[in-house]
Amino acid sequence: MKNIKYHKKLNWLFIITIAIFIISLLYFSEKIISDIKKRETSTIERYAKFIELVANNEYDLITLFADDILIENYSIPVIITDKEKNIIEHKNIFKEGVKVSNKKIKKELSSMQKQYKPIKINIYNKKGEVIDFQFVYYKNSQILDIIIFAPYFISALTVLILLSIYLIFYYSNKSEKDQLWTGLAKETAHQLGTPLSSLIGWNEYLRNKKEIDKKYISKEIEKDLIRLKIITDRFSGIGSKPILKSKNLKNIITNNVDYLKKRVSSEIKTTLNLEEINYEINEQLFGWVIENLYKNSVDAIGKKGDISVNLLDEKNKIVVEFSDTGHGIKKPEFKKIFDPGYTTKTRGWGLGLALAYRIVSDYHKGIIYVKESIQNINTTIRIELKK
Repeated sequence: MKNIKYHKKLNWLFIITIAIFIISLLYFSEKIISDIKKRETSTIERYAKFIELVANNEYDLITLFADDILIENYSIPVIITDKEKNIIEHKNIFKEGVKVSNKKIKKELSSMQKQYKPIKINIYNKKGEVIDFQFVYYKNSQILDIIIFAPYFISALTVLILLSIYLIFYYSNKSEKDQLWTGLAKETAHQLGTPLSSLIGWNEYLRNKKEIDKKYISKEIEKDLIRLKIITDRFSGIGSKPILKSKNLKNIITNNVDYLKKRVSSEIKTTLNLEEINYEINEQLFGWVIENLYKNSVDAIGKKGDISVNLLDEKNKIVVEFSDTGHGIKKPEFKKIFDPGYTTKTRGWGLGLALAYRIVSDYHKGIIYVKESIQNINTTIRIELKK
């Protein structure tokens, strides 16, 4: 539940971050676009004023100055028409030197009429009376159109990239879940295999033997049945809200280690340093953690070595430490070992430590991590439970 809430918060944070970025981008882009539009409009207005001066004066200097203004306009598309909207001149619409049909120019004129109000050029007689007029039509330069479109393109691209990143994480988490379920299926078969094989063996023994020690056999069968009950409780506890009860941690650790100790090499020495501590836990699930950590140490050691299990009552937490003299863990793999599917064994499926991690963090609100590791000397995995 904690992970689900955490991921929901991350999802909202992800959405809010995108929204803030896009709004900020559009806001500042709008300010820049507005400024460029004003500059382009101002350029065309000045250009129209000079045309008006040229139209009403015969001075070559003014004509030359107006032509320079026209030449200096490299980017703003312009069409000059008479009062009947007959095209007189155009610039920055088509490639220079390319012959263009009047129909295409008219189409551009129609586009300009929709974008901006034309600038009127009055032509006066010597008395100062308006005798004719022309219009200067214009539209956004190609650069301005790109700038207008760019924020939306960048926003869409940003959303696409962030969405891709989100989907990668989503499907990697989904893949992790799939690995977890696959591992659980294998772990179920593995866990059930030992007591079931034992019961099948006892069945064959009872079938073939005429004289039997009922008390001894009954006791051994009872052990296997208890083991099956523990396995059932463990798997039923995964995925449901755990029932936590005050239990003696020393007894839980001792019982689980003793059960496994009988099944490993006599060359592996196990030392328990346990304080008497009661803590609110789910006995079956926490016992599973102890079992997985012990098995992990046995696998790391191989044939011969030492395992030390410590249970400590520290100031504000309960600590369980598993130390072994196995091959060790490389520092870059300190966190990876708790990922579902991660294993160094050729026939392993990498579920034990992943389950231990989830049982400790999700069900008991604690933490589990690799405290230290020196190859072939000492490796310590530490569990911390809040008081």
